[in-house]
Amino acid sequence: MKFLAYSKRLFVFFFIGFQPLFTATFTQVNVDLWPDYDQPAMLVMIEMELDSVSEAVLHIPPTVNHVKVREGYLNFQKLVIPDQDGNIRLKPRGNRFTVKYYDMFPDRDERFYTYRLLTSLHVESLIITIQKPVAAMDFRIPDTLGFMQEITDESGFKYISGKFADLPSGEPLIVTIRYTNPDRELTALGSLEPPKPIRRQISPAVRKIGIGLFFLMLILALLLRRHVKPVLDDTEKESHALRFCGYCGAPRTGGHVYCPYCGKKY
Repeated sequence: MKFLAYSKRLFVFFFIGFQPLFTATFTQVNVDLWPDYDQPAMLVMIEMELDSVSEAVLHIPPTVNHVKVREGYLNFQKLVIPDQDGNIRLKPRGNRFTVKYYDMFPDRDERFYTYRLLTSLHVESLIITIQKPVAAMDFRIPDTLGFMQEITDESGFKYISGKFADLPSGEPLIVTIRYTNPDRELTALGSLEPPKPIRRQISPAVRKIGIGLFFLMLILALLLRRHVKPVLDDTEKESHALRFCGYCGAPRTGGHVYCPYCGKKY
């Protein structure tokens, strides 16, 4: 009995006392910030990948009413309403989450937005990409964040990108964006849905299962064809024998036992 009690204490000490050593981590987080894209708002798109399947908490601005969340590799989204503390819980359907929401701008020419990335888990690598609105004037981002790279895509849109590493859990990363938009002009006029910078991928396991099912159906189709075809051939032979003489091939006449052409018995 003493040995069992000691073993139980050792088990609890090992798995509970050293629990922080097994805490999940965001291996990669990609944040896309698109101000004044298709609405007078900041479009925020976040892609997060964990090193293991684990629940995570993400803080959302209090001005946001709902968030679109996609979990795992499935290509459907669900609406999530932040709780009273402004948090959403990403439940483990897989080790991959994507989040999208709009945060409305105040109705004035001067645009000022502060983005805070705050999660319950450690982030190993973070890439933030900010799209510059086509009508933006005096576009400014604090130099302290180290945004050094400017990119222009095939459509002519300009982006400013920065990379960070080893962000502790519970400590926010803050990005401040300032610019002026006198005419409140949007980058994509008439767009209903923005393009998807969040990469949609198919799980390697799902891909292998799909390929395996395809080949299985192909094999079954070939086996069924082999079994069905002889039956059809035999039926055709019987039908031919009932209509023609088996010796000379002349048409059979009703009521006769012998062929009137070759004299052979049917």
